[in-house]
Amino acid sequence: MQLVLLPVLVPLREVQRDDVHAPVLDDFMGGLGVGYSYGPPFGQRLVTWADLQRMEMPRRMLRRQAAHNLDARLDSVAVHGQPPALILNFDGIASTLLLAEPLWAGLERSVPGELVVGVPARDVVIVTGSHSPPGLAKVRRAVDRVFFAGDRHLLSRKLLVRRRGIWELFADVRQAPPTRQASIDAAIPGYA
Repeated sequence: MQLVLLPVLVPLREVQRDDVHAPVLDDFMGGLGVGYSYGPPFGQRLVTWADLQRMEMPRRMLRRQAAHNLDARLDSVAVHGQPPALILNFDGIASTLLLAEPLWAGLERSVPGELVVGVPARDVVIVTGSHSPPGLAKVRRAVDRVFFAGDRHLLSRKLLVRRRGIWELFADVRQAPPTRQASIDAAIPGYA
């Protein structure tokens, strides 16, 4: 079996960028970065700066090759479940699918509102729509469960939303019910 290079989402905690044996990482968003891994299995070992030097591969070429390989493997993506929430499966690195533009164009039409995802771990992606309160609740519960269980490759407790083709942190701004404002002239109970 030939090894394939794919991008892998990783947390950007305690990254030493000046170490030649540190992994090559690109910033993604929300404390997440993109590393690069040969596999299968993917994510066991990330490509380091020393690997790039040894392969005589420019960083730009590494990115391009990984993106091309990801797009070429999208037919192996499995979507499980039914609305209000769907689960994605992809070679144990489902979170990598956030980088697969063609996939999200198709999924956008299957959820109410904007695409919202939870990516609590490298192998877990839960999808719902921003206009689905039951879906949002289900995604939040799933993220909490993964963090409670302590997966080996935890990523983020934050939900992400896809707007105009770009992932952003999801801020679920719910309108609080209006509170009654007491009039200055209104009598206060218990006071004359």
